[in-house]
Amino acid sequence: MRIALLAPLRYPIREPFHGGLEMHTHLLARELSARGHSVTLFAHPDSDPRFRIVPQAIPGKGALATLRATYAAVRSMGRGDFDVIHNNSIHFLPPLLVRHLPAPLVTTLHTPPYRSFQLTGWLARASARCRYVAISHFVARQWAPYVGESTVVHNGLALEDWPYSAAGSPRTAVWYGRFTPEKGAEYAIAAARAAGYRLTLAGPVYDPDYFSRAIAPQLGGDIHYAGHLTQAELAALVGQAAVGLVTPVWDEPFGLAYAEMLACGTPVAGFASGAAAEIITPATGILVAKRDTAALTQVLGEVERSKDRQTCRAHVEKEFQVETMLTGYLAVYAAACAG
Repeated sequence: MRIALLAPLRYPIREPFHGGLEMHTHLLARELSARGHSVTLFAHPDSDPRFRIVPQAIPGKGALATLRATYAAVRSMGRGDFDVIHNNSIHFLPPLLVRHLPAPLVTTLHTPPYRSFQLTGWLARASARCRYVAISHFVARQWAPYVGESTVVHNGLALEDWPYSAAGSPRTAVWYGRFTPEKGAEYAIAAARAAGYRLTLAGPVYDPDYFSRAIAPQLGGDIHYAGHLTQAELAALVGQAAVGLVTPVWDEPFGLAYAEMLACGTPVAGFASGAAAEIITPATGILVAKRDTAALTQVLGEVERSKDRQTCRAHVEKEFQVETMLTGYLAVYAAACAG
């Protein structure tokens, strides 16, 4: 198939990834291309040069600049020769312009239905040329009042990118993600320190004020910040840990960190956030209420002692392989083209 893939435009689609959305877009483009599909990536100019890229620069900062860049990308796609256009940008504009596109549009729902997106859903849902994919059943339920039915395709992992580790170092934990308040790194720090675990944190400092206020003063001793790592470096770090901590205080639409940790064999102690229960089972981790640091502290040792690492890996092999994700997307593409 000839596929136009519209990426989130604020950050490059290359390592080290700014977040899970950039990683997901890179993986989707890489794996579709590897299976013989022709993928054109509409993305930040500094994205991975191994892809066929139509560069889309954002002229300035703020929502208006992003809107202009997204509009320019949609116009550019409108001049292309594609079988399907995949909107992976988490921007509300592309579905509104579906009538001006030369091919059907598939939009992946990665976020809650923010207010501007709700209007988009209402206006675009009547078009047979606009189809929606939700990354979890949790997200599909949130969006149902605005877009109607969406196809659930869970995010997938290329297991070779997340190698299995049969054992982690005793009483060690790992946390990673964007350093923003909604990701809740301070709760992981508090639980690890109270439970007597060494904790390594990693990820981009997206909110410097938050990092300097809530995270930096807590570093030292058994709490270490490893920086913004490549995927290979991150996978090695996760595999060395006895427990993975995932502590978002918002409702995660999916939560790639949960699945990535399990892929390395590392069981999870985390918050029951959003779609977490679609990934973590009683055999692979323990989820507690958001912001309940005392409960998280109590389960850390239990997770390390009672959860089998091979079971964690097998769960991802069965449910969250990239091949399963690609099969889901290709089925949606085919249905969109047939429609």
